[in-house]
Amino acid sequence: MKNIFTSLAIFAFGICAASAQTGPAAQVKGGKLEIKSIQTPQFQAPNVGEKRWRPKDWLEVDLPFQIKLPNASGGRNGSLDSMTVNYFIGLNAQNKDGKFEVIKGSFNYVDIPASEDCHALAYVTPATLRRLLQKDGFTPSDIKAWGYEVILGAERVAGDSSTGSPWWEKADALSINDGLMLSKTETPFGILWGDYDVSAKKP
Repeated sequence: MKNIFTSLAIFAFGICAASAQTGPAAQVKGGKLEIKSIQTPQFQAPNVGEKRWRPKDWLEVDLPFQIKLPNASGGRNGSLDSMTVNYFIGLNAQNKDGKFEVIKGSFNYVDIPASEDCHALAYVTPATLRRLLQKDGFTPSDIKAWGYEVILGAERVAGDSSTGSPWWEKADALSINDGLMLSKTETPFGILWGDYDVSAKKP
């Protein structure tokens, strides 16, 4: 089963420019996904009483990237209205049919400043992780493979994966769980880190 994530031909993700005929004239340079375990933040508020609870482990995806725009679109001072990122997180877990569990998330990131170091964030809840991994807690060792692709218009213009290939396209050997990832604003982390990350909307 291990070869499922490496059996596809090597796919050149790299930096690509969307052609004027098929999408916005923009370049996207994506970095390596940082996937880590992060615990539920604890906040205090007056006049609501206390409820005792134990912080649990979330999965956090952090994508560093930069975009470049031509002068006609604002150049270094411009912003891209939106771009779509599809994430694929392969877990060290199999369903009853022996297929590896894969978490897929799709987000539209909006108002992206050009020529700056940007970050895109996404999350998976502790409850979802428990269901798929069939255990409490989450660590990066629970990840078997990762990948992402950046879409402008209908064109894939950038991406990367832990294997160097789009392993998620071998869908018949995988259990793809779509729609399980959340944007930061849908989680308890929504009020944190100011302008560290770009805003997201689900497609």
